[in-house]
Amino acid sequence: MKKLILKLCFAVMAVAFMSGAALAEFNLRLTLDTPGTFTMKGTNSIDYDVDFSATFSGDFMKRVAGQYLKLGGGFEIPSPRKFSYKSHSSNDPIWYLPLYFSVQTNPVPNAGLFFKLNIGYNLFFLNTNWDASYRSNFSYNGGLYYAFAAGYEFPFGLIADVTYAVYNGTLKYTHYYTPVSFDETYKKVGVSIGYKVGRERR
Repeated sequence: MKKLILKLCFAVMAVAFMSGAALAEFNLRLTLDTPGTFTMKGTNSIDYDVDFSATFSGDFMKRVAGQYLKLGGGFEIPSPRKFSYKSHSSNDPIWYLPLYFSVQTNPVPNAGLFFKLNIGYNLFFLNTNWDASYRSNFSYNGGLYYAFAAGYEFPFGLIADVTYAVYNGTLKYTHYYTPVSFDETYKKVGVSIGYKVGRERR
């Protein structure tokens, strides 16, 4: 039941975003993600290193308070990313798919500097090559996504920013008829270049 509710919320958010995009500026970004940290918390906590990767994203923003405030939302499509612990490297990459609301402030009128907060929900997957009988013991759930960004909007439509993002999820599996649960957290810093492909309609 919980999964169904979360999926319905995800679908409602998607419809709201697409509807709002028709009345706002639309931005596309490509982000180069620096090495991050993937943490599994159960009985013990283990931090894994995550490799360089890339993320494609899009968002719409609508000005609501003169030159100072914009509201909107967006999505991310990150590439699956592998993680390692000491000398061991996993062949089963992790993958998150976030959908979020955004609040952006431009503290200096008529200047391109901005600060932005994204908050929403991300789906979580662990891509595996395990056989079906073993894979059936596992289940994945998404969780809270949030990010903080600082950047600059150039007059000709180019956008550049630096973003710190946190993705959450849970992994559950049955070990000899005993359910085991892990909280998953992925943290990373990304450098983005984007472009406004749609103009704001006032």
